Amino acid sequence: MSALTTFTTVNSGSRMTVSMGSVSHVIEHVSQQNTKDNTEEYRTETCWIHFDSGKSVHVQETYENVNYDFEEYHKTHRA
Repeated sequence: MSALTTFTTVNSGSRMTVSMGSVSHVIEHVSQQNTKDNTEEYRTETCWIHFDSGKSVHVQETYENVNYDFEEYHKTHRA
């Protein structure tokens, strides 16, 4: 498991590299929205990555994937 992982931000679509050692926690974000003609709903799954500094970033990745990376980092890099 690499200590660095790349994600794409929700707001700007920019790619960013995250040092998993600086992440404090990950929060799931699920939103349900209607299509333009209101005939069906679609669901988007993203998540928030929170850092030890108190900053956070909203990324276009599922909670499960980001949390897996976070857990794997801690299994190999923390006592």
